[in-house]
Amino acid sequence: MTLTYPSGAQIVLGPDAPTDEWHAIRATGIGGSDIAAICGLNPYTSPLEIWLKKRGETVPRRHDPILSEAAEMGHELEPVVARRFTKATGLPIIENPGTLRHPDLPHMLVNLDRATIEPGGEMGAVELKTRSSYALPDWIDETPVEVQVQVQWQLAVAGWAYAWTAALIGGQRTIVHRIERDQQLIDNLIAIGSEFWGWVQTGTRPPLDGSHATGQLLDRLHAAPVDQIVVADAAEVEKWLKIRAAAKEQAEAADIAITEAENHLKAIAGDATDVHIRGELAYSWRPRRGSIHWKDAALDADPDIDPEQYRGEPTRVLNVHLENL
Repeated sequence: MTLTYPSGAQIVLGPDAPTDEWHAIRATGIGGSDIAAICGLNPYTSPLEIWLKKRGETVPRRHDPILSEAAEMGHELEPVVARRFTKATGLPIIENPGTLRHPDLPHMLVNLDRATIEPGGEMGAVELKTRSSYALPDWIDETPVEVQVQVQWQLAVAGWAYAWTAALIGGQRTIVHRIERDQQLIDNLIAIGSEFWGWVQTGTRPPLDGSHATGQLLDRLHAAPVDQIVVADAAEVEKWLKIRAAAKEQAEAADIAITEAENHLKAIAGDATDVHIRGELAYSWRPRRGSIHWKDAALDADPDIDPEQYRGEPTRVLNVHLENL
């Protein structure tokens, strides 16, 4: 089937192109996963890392076998997720046509996982994901924001009006969502992406942010320190030292306030596991799943033991259900 692109998107690389050609094309623009990271929505990749790669600079690889295997398995499971999508929706799957480029904004690129066609004949994108079981709450009601951003970038390039996401969670559950084109969000993403690409072209580093991804990137970039002194601008250093000191003080105060509030909530619950207000569950304080009460453990080990003399800490978890009062 020949895909149609209302915006006149150009296929600049086939789906089976050599890896080196794919990397070369990717360096000429911003892809869907790139724009999510540029917006600060990727916990593992920072805007600075994207900028360095687009500039052609060497970026030390992240040595994380778990993430590497997860990415590898995600690629291998794509056909499985695609079949699950068709089973869930009844819609056909169209194989990845290759890498697309926006006709008017050449720095906008996408590499679609798949596409589909609905009964009316309208084309749409299909984004396939694999996630661990821990991600289930993030997918139940709607597609996570970072994937929505990625998909809207795809729709901007292809010119289509809708997309589907299909996520295989924990290797057992497939969750499917339909996403409508959001032109306001697309306009905002185009503005963000265009500004960022301007920084790439002029060699202007993007502002540093407070993400862990940026901190980890800086750790990797400067993993081999040399024994020397940097004479820095005093005002700049003092500025960030003061910000850090103030933030630490606020964090410590916040920790104390959170602990005080939780202590009051625990006292209200007492031996009960659930606390209701106005007819709904406000919070729960239940035994940690899989834990054994210390008294039971002591008696199992020695029926003659005096449980009141056994010293151990019961484990209960406080979960608040009414966060926004």
